[in-house]
Amino acid sequence: MVIKPKERNIAYRCPECGSTTVGIVGKFALSAGLVRLKCTCEKQSALDISVTNDKKIRLSVPCIFCRQNHRYVVSENIFFDRDLFLLNCPYSGMDIAFIGEMDKISEELQRTQNELNNILTALEAEELSDIQPSDMSEDEILPDPAVYDTIRFIVKDLEEEGLVNCPCHNGKYDLRFTDAGVQVYCENCGASYDFRVTSPTVAEEYLSLNKIDLK
Repeated sequence: MVIKPKERNIAYRCPECGSTTVGIVGKFALSAGLVRLKCTCEKQSALDISVTNDKKIRLSVPCIFCRQNHRYVVSENIFFDRDLFLLNCPYSGMDIAFIGEMDKISEELQRTQNELNNILTALEAEELSDIQPSDMSEDEILPDPAVYDTIRFIVKDLEEEGLVNCPCHNGKYDLRFTDAGVQVYCENCGASYDFRVTSPTVAEEYLSLNKIDLK
């Protein structure tokens, strides 16, 4: 009996040329080392995927909005078993990486393309580069991405175990930066929970959290 190794489709949009790059990631290939998905344009942006020492999946995703790579950590179950899983830019809230079944990824790519077109129209921008930062580095204009990475891992891990609760009991949860730190909120009812974090060290103090109650 031949056992087919687990595979997952993944896609992202190149921040340089705006085109979509799609690839397939196999569990066996990933266990052997870094997997890199590269755009074919001359700038050759790349989405990197690797496995951490505790068997989590680490991703470095080019961001079409910030023109910087954002880093995420998810469990193997989320990466390989979900029909669809999205990674978003922590600063704009827009989805930038799409993981799962190809038909569902295609639907999300179309949805986010429509959202992007609406943004360009609303800002009277002709090209994607017109709305991207160009003169300042991520460290100068954005909060520390390591803080968001840690809090996102905590939230998604607890969500997978059914330990994130909100008043509507049917929440779709997302994260955003606030003046105090990072906030997880329910897109359905608006309930939220604030992580008061100012550094990666403070964010790691929340790793012992065993549930999140949104209010």
